[in-house]
Amino acid sequence: MTDENKVKNHFERSIAEFDLLYTEKKSSIRRFIDRRFRYDNYERYNLTLKECENIRGKRVLDIGCGSGRYCIDLAKMGAEKVVGVDLADTAIKMACSLADDNSVSESCSFVLGDFMGCSFEQPFSVSLAIGVMDYVSDPVPLISKMRQITTEKLIMTFPSKSTYRMAIRKIRYWIRGCPLYFYNADDIKRIMKNAGIENYSITKLSGSDNSGDYFVVVKL
Repeated sequence: MTDENKVKNHFERSIAEFDLLYTEKKSSIRRFIDRRFRYDNYERYNLTLKECENIRGKRVLDIGCGSGRYCIDLAKMGAEKVVGVDLADTAIKMACSLADDNSVSESCSFVLGDFMGCSFEQPFSVSLAIGVMDYVSDPVPLISKMRQITTEKLIMTFPSKSTYRMAIRKIRYWIRGCPLYFYNADDIKRIMKNAGIENYSITKLSGSDNSGDYFVVVKL
């Protein structure tokens, strides 16, 4: 089975659980775990929306959109069109449902498939890959394609190499049969160089055990 299929199968099973990050409709134990150990998920969410504060009237691409939470908020912020792409059918169905519930379905569209195999009729002002590099063995082709179809900005995250949290995630995902990759700042700099990108910033997010994601913004 390819890595792509392993990732697809993982999120077919777990997207509803992952979406609980963005709602308070969960147990008090889950609420504590999210706030204590997954704080960087909220931090990267807020930073992404801040980077997109001038998005009104523009087109946005969200690679690995999951349940569509970023897409929905960007549509509410006035984006002309937000396109979300994801491998998992259950994620796309959830994203469509949430877009309907939030009255932004006219501004949002969702594509089932692998981003690398997708073609788009128009370029995007901003492209996102949040929580995607976790599952990509070689991010350079993906970033290079993002660059080709984007005119203003790329926003992406990379999970950081740490000690116990990285080990825990690796074991958990190994049990689930899903590949997982981690990076340090030097890895990211090398990836950017190989993708031909020079104008970018790297921000280390908060997290227990110094385990917060790297938040990367590329200005084109």
